[in-house]
Amino acid sequence: MKKIVGILLIISLLISCKNSKKKETENKSESENELTQTELIKSESNQTELIVQQILDLPKLQWIYHPELKERLPVKIMETEHIKKNFNLTKFEQKVRILTLEELDKEEIKDYVIFDILEIKTDTTDFKLFYKIEGAGCRGKFLNDNGEWRILDYSVWEN
Repeated sequence: MKKIVGILLIISLLISCKNSKKKETENKSESENELTQTELIKSESNQTELIVQQILDLPKLQWIYHPELKERLPVKIMETEHIKKNFNLTKFEQKVRILTLEELDKEEIKDYVIFDILEIKTDTTDFKLFYKIEGAGCRGKFLNDNGEWRILDYSVWEN
């Protein structure tokens, strides 16, 4: 009898844990869906985050990441004065890791993106990034067109 009661308690505990996790996920999804791009642009940090995500997603830049190599994922970026750890960036359906130089050295990570230039002005953004492990980089410019950042021009190069 004690075993049956114990089993029932364990089952009810597992069910309640599963339901609370489901509610938490649903609440999180609802709050994320309520954010619009206009709301995200309100703060400078969120604006920078949107621009950096657009840069990471530039079509001509995709080959440098080599997502087919498991050791290259998730994509890693060095933290800078403009790129902060709390940014919610994704690449290849994985959260991008943003690490300090010290963390990169400590973990002996060699495959990370460095943003050499990220100058966000009112109407334009200039950027330059480097992916040392590939000897590749990218430089370009965005234009703020009525609150929406769109790429004007960019080039990708390899040494």
